[in-house]
Amino acid sequence: MMRLRRMLAGACGLMALAVCGTACGSPADKLQPIATSAVREKASGALGELRGATPRTPESIERAVTNVLLKWNTGGATVLLEKDVPVTGRFSARFAFLALVGDGFVGQYVQYAVRLCVSYSGEVGRIGSVEMADLTCPPGLPDPSDSVPVDREVKLTG
Repeated sequence: MMRLRRMLAGACGLMALAVCGTACGSPADKLQPIATSAVREKASGALGELRGATPRTPESIERAVTNVLLKWNTGGATVLLEKDVPVTGRFSARFAFLALVGDGFVGQYVQYAVRLCVSYSGEVGRIGSVEMADLTCPPGLPDPSDSVPVDREVKLTG
């Protein structure tokens, strides 16, 4: 009798997992907001790096762009799409940030990748002038790996 109760309890637990696996949302539904938050955090960190470039010279801006590539490249690829840092006037740097998150769901490991492309621009010689804006990601950017494609491109807000 005790053995039958344990079997039924185990079966009920498995049924609850199966029902929750479909009714409680898909793994992508759970991982997408985490990946989106992570990729937006990278974009904000890059903004801080570019705003912190002092004195505001072409050399310090170039160093900040390099630091973005070094510091904000964890958990996925950060790609410098384009950079224009003149001696005077407006500078710009465009990046594609990638966040890859994963977790175990009902006996399988699921990964979710999100990409965000951002344009940064500011005035050489003027501290605090750096702004960031959404950028449409160009085709042909690398996926996190051969087996994990980018699931979604997101914007800075929304």
